[in-house]
Amino acid sequence: MIDGRICAVAMIIARVFLISLVANITTVKAEPTVRLDTNMGVIEINLRPDVAPIHVENFLQYVNDGDYNNSFIHRSIAGFIVQGGGFIFTNQLFDYVPVDPAIINEFALSNIRGTVAMAKVGSDPNSATSQWFINLADNASNLDFQNGGFTVFGEVSVGMDVADAIAALPTVNFGAPIGSALPMRNMPNAIPVVWESHLVMINNAEQKGLFIPMLPNLFYGVLAAFIFIVGNKIRVRKKGI
Repeated sequence: MIDGRICAVAMIIARVFLISLVANITTVKAEPTVRLDTNMGVIEINLRPDVAPIHVENFLQYVNDGDYNNSFIHRSIAGFIVQGGGFIFTNQLFDYVPVDPAIINEFALSNIRGTVAMAKVGSDPNSATSQWFINLADNASNLDFQNGGFTVFGEVSVGMDVADAIAALPTVNFGAPIGSALPMRNMPNAIPVVWESHLVMINNAEQKGLFIPMLPNLFYGVLAAFIFIVGNKIRVRKKGI
């Protein structure tokens, strides 16, 4: 009687795992989301591994390594883009975001309003590293045909109003390497400048939810097969008694 119950439970568990495995495989490409907590509000980006898997993996690497924490929006052009991922400000010092190796271009989606793409070096399609930008307008006629096309790897799901508010800020020419379009909050009128009060800071960048890679799928499959075999052996043994 006990073996029969164990057999039945094992078979049920095996079926549940197998069903979950199939569901997991179909949802493994579900859109992971990254939340950017800025001092002007929250921006959430739904990533698109289905069209730009290398770019999504690259972006998540920077996010999960904490490289974008204490970074700031360093370029803002109203009606065009806002750009970040290049520089950090911490302990009263400006510095670069640590850069990983460049990735290959994966252009597929158009650079329309609300999409997020990677910046790259001119005349080198395969030069994207850490810098990203949000399209404030339909820039397809421009950015889709430049430098192999700028790879869109995500879309803003929450916070386009924040991006628009950043774009509405006045900008200053900070000089190299930060550039000539640095957006400034509460323009400084005193020396020394308290930069945290004026920069558009990304205080924290984090991945939301669960993005399940393929390894757990294999694990669940092996576990399901193991439970199924054990359950089947118990059933066979029971029939042989």
